[in-house]
Amino acid sequence: MTDRMFARLKPDELDELAEASYRRRRREDLARTFQSTRYATSTRRAFMPRRPMFLLATAAVAAVAAGAVVVSTGVLSGGPAGNTPPVAADSSSAPQSTTGGTGASPATRMDARSFLLAAADTALRETATSGEYWYVRQRTTHPTSHLPEKFWTEARKLQHQEQAEVDKTGAQDDELVAINEKYNKKLEQLRKSIYPDGPPYKAYVVESEERWRPKRMGGTHRAKSEDRKVVFPSPQDEAKWKEQGSPKLLEDGPKSVDDNLPRPLSISNMDITMQNVGELPKSKKALAGRLRAQFAKLPDPHKEFDLYLWQTTVDLMTAPTTPGTRAATFQILADQPGIISNGEVEDAAGRKGVSLAVKSDDGYEFRLIVNKDTAELLEYSVAEKGEDTVRVTFEEFGWTDKLGRRP
Repeated sequence: MTDRMFARLKPDELDELAEASYRRRRREDLARTFQSTRYATSTRRAFMPRRPMFLLATAAVAAVAAGAVVVSTGVLSGGPAGNTPPVAADSSSAPQSTTGGTGASPATRMDARSFLLAAADTALRETATSGEYWYVRQRTTHPTSHLPEKFWTEARKLQHQEQAEVDKTGAQDDELVAINEKYNKKLEQLRKSIYPDGPPYKAYVVESEERWRPKRMGGTHRAKSEDRKVVFPSPQDEAKWKEQGSPKLLEDGPKSVDDNLPRPLSISNMDITMQNVGELPKSKKALAGRLRAQFAKLPDPHKEFDLYLWQTTVDLMTAPTTPGTRAATFQILADQPGIISNGEVEDAAGRKGVSLAVKSDDGYEFRLIVNKDTAELLEYSVAEKGEDTVRVTFEEFGWTDKLGRRP
């Protein structure tokens, strides 16, 4: 499943290779399949619209944080303050009496299913809006590391091999995703041969990103990155980085890119676009059927529906879906037995919301923070062994009628 790979972020140069591959394939009329939110940015690593392309999945959606990642040292903030046991989605629908997250009162400590159903009711009461450009501003944090030149030499060879296989087979759509998965596995093996136990130090790239996605086919898409910096979770990590010769971990300067390429919502939902996302089913049964059918077509033999649904929820909650579709999405999530609630917490921007989580078979935990009053998605993160590896905090989104203008 793409989310599993999204949790293993790549440094920026991997994105540069991917971008070069993307440009070549666009000339071959594959732009509708290979999608990018902008020049290789961390945000795509986590869970936003992604293109099924070489080197993509070795990173992650995805990415993520409104200023910080939660690590064991506590240097970066944004996680729950309490240690209350989580409440599963398939438990009683009655509010729980335990205290959650940042010290929520018993009245606000609600099990996952009850909260999701309440969020569905809230979403349904929203007023539908429209405009010419869908705007999203987010703050992301993702791991970064330096890899030696021998890695890049071999990575470029894999890239050429993948391109040759695509050219030879004429692969399209799901076949392209399968080829992508194969070469991502080869790339991961290559990475592990360089760092069997992981990089010698931890470092994170923190940045803000704004995106404008056109409502009309052929309109200009803009992605703008700013306020980028590298942070270390501890003095020891920074000292180790200096011992390694202080290798460059971040490309220079902010970037802004405009293009008019068509884009699907995500790798897992290639047939959902800005042009039709507002036409998705508004009932739980119809939307569930649509998503189940799409999931069945995914080529990954290790795919997990709960993780697909989790990623799709992020896609839909940060896109211009209708109130009915958002409500149906929450209702579908409420039926999933693996979802737990961690109670009320604060996101990395200091906003309060309810934390929900689901675990993958390989030990990753995918988390959402949802505003209990508005049912808006505040934050998405991926954690491994209790530490956030990536986080995206959604600071603002909505319609605007002019490219470059905020709502």
